Amino acid sequence: MAVIGIDLGTTNSLCAVCRDGKIALVPNPNGDYLTPSVVSFGDQGEVYVGKIAKEMQITRPKQTFAEFKRDMGTDRIFRACGQEYRAEELSAFVLKKLKEDAEKFLGEPVTEAVISVPAYFDDDRRYATKNAGKLAGLYVERIVNEPSAVALRHQVREKEMETFIIFDFGGGTLDVSLVEAFDNMVEIRAVAGDNHLGGKDFNEVIAEDFLKNCGIDPSSLGEKEHGIVLREAELLKKQLSKEDTAERTVLLGEKEYVMRLDNQKLIRIAAGLFQRMSVPLKRVMDDAGMQWEDIDRIILAGGSSKMPVVRRYVESISETEVVMDDRPDECVAIGVGLTVAIKERSVEWKDMILADICPFSLGTEIYDGTFSTIIERNDSLPCSRSRYYVTTADNQTTMHFKIYQGEHLNAKENLLLGELDITDLPEAPARETGVLVTFLYDINGILDIHIKSATNEVRKVILNKNIRMSGEELDKCIEKMNQTALYPAGRERNRLLVERAKRLFEESSGVVRENIRVLLKQFAEAVDYGAERDIREQYVRLSLYLEAVEQNRVSLKEDPSFWEEHEDE
Repeated sequence: MAVIGIDLGTTNSLCAVCRDGKIALVPNPNGDYLTPSVVSFGDQGEVYVGKIAKEMQITRPKQTFAEFKRDMGTDRIFRACGQEYRAEELSAFVLKKLKEDAEKFLGEPVTEAVISVPAYFDDDRRYATKNAGKLAGLYVERIVNEPSAVALRHQVREKEMETFIIFDFGGGTLDVSLVEAFDNMVEIRAVAGDNHLGGKDFNEVIAEDFLKNCGIDPSSLGEKEHGIVLREAELLKKQLSKEDTAERTVLLGEKEYVMRLDNQKLIRIAAGLFQRMSVPLKRVMDDAGMQWEDIDRIILAGGSSKMPVVRRYVESISETEVVMDDRPDECVAIGVGLTVAIKERSVEWKDMILADICPFSLGTEIYDGTFSTIIERNDSLPCSRSRYYVTTADNQTTMHFKIYQGEHLNAKENLLLGELDITDLPEAPARETGVLVTFLYDINGILDIHIKSATNEVRKVILNKNIRMSGEELDKCIEKMNQTALYPAGRERNRLLVERAKRLFEESSGVVRENIRVLLKQFAEAVDYGAERDIREQYVRLSLYLEAVEQNRVSLKEDPSFWEEHEDE
């Protein structure tokens, strides 16, 4: 039974395995390592995950969901085809897809996974991630922070004594970790981040600027049109990663618009996003008590860090070298794969040590409603901390403790993890007797609480307390998952091309639309009745044309003979 490492991303997800003493990424049926974290539901109960589902964001917007990672551990409900889903259920479909791909790649069943999460995910979100794994048929004992995984990969390659910052900027989250590394030791000193800042936000800023310049009221757009604008904004952003200026043609209704942007303007319209980037960078420096001269370099990771404007901004607010990881989209998954290898005591990496930290403070509410910290954020894991608390009333025989996670002064503004009482305290005047409260927190997020008085002792273990989904609800979700089959992997390639053609048909008009219709019909006939050679030929013809349309090499309204010959129906 194999164990796999999974980077469950907001935009894309990846899977890594330890095979023959090496970390290997698992390809999906399309031959890609990146599987879009998108789920779509068909009318007959079928579930699509990945590229096919991403195409359906335009053609089936009400049944297709993306970026649900941001809602992990919350009460948000997604509705499609008469069913309701939480973010962890949608994530479970992605995990199930990765699990199936890994089983095909390895040739054996996969039963366990190590999954990465943003360093700034709180207890609810981490537990929801574990629930998603359980729903997908995976035992998830270990959760690893994304930038910690990148730091581990970096040190395995470099093996130098170095102090560096991992700036992990993905599709939906930003994580910043300050790391000290030497030999086989990787020690995380401080973490900070923003769970709602990523490449997605740049897409929205670009789309908003485009609509404003065109005089289009966003509220006048339907879901499909809004999806088209966001998709074109994302493609424009990617184009700006390679060129300083870029433009895309966007067809809304029967009117053609030009979406045009350069990196200088992007810096202006996204000024608020850049300002938010500086906050976690400053925080890790302050928390670690370091100056820029103490930092050897900043390593950029995550797909969104490939934007030149991001690198330029990080360089402008720091006073150290800024470098890009050579595999920014894949480095987290590789690092999680290394975590799996270390966990399994693989000979090559069994001596590597990753010393992670507690991303949030842990403590209790006291008499005046404020938060009394017992374990400070950035304390190394595993850790044990104690604090003495006294009674507040004469002859008080019971003390009630509410356990919270967070940084707010007002305890109730933090995340409630659990409650417990200690009774049979000796009667005495106020503040003359009390209890010793000890928190023990391990690398898997298990909080063990001991409370001891002169006459009594209580203990409670909080296993990432889940306040969102009961055990009964979880069992029902598992049953629902077991009854739901993903679209067969062997048919994905052809179905992906069909969905891509349908999406571009809806986005186009005129001769382009007619050409797509004819080529799609010819491809469908070849699949139904043709020989393998005919299928390949029609597949290539349709693929080439769709690629030309997407790259704006043909007009979305008129097509001056992309093909020299055009077959009749």
